[in-house]
Amino acid sequence: MFDLKRKLVAAVAIGCFISAGAFAQKKGGDRPPKPPNTVVVTPKGEKPPPGNNNRGGDKKPPEKKGKN
Repeated sequence: MFDLKRKLVAAVAIGCFISAGAFAQKKGGDRPPKPPNTVVVTPKGEKPPPGNNNRGGDKKPPEKKGKN
């Protein structure tokens, strides 16, 4: 009997929480309307000059073969 009573109380409590959560939601009329979306397009300027990657400093010196 005690176990049945406990399960019924838990079921009623869960039902109360679910119904309270459902009625707590508002219709959405409390927020102001959003302004329309605007797209800002910036004019294209001059492109920066390309990078100079042919300096030659990244090369490793050739390995010497033979006696040391």
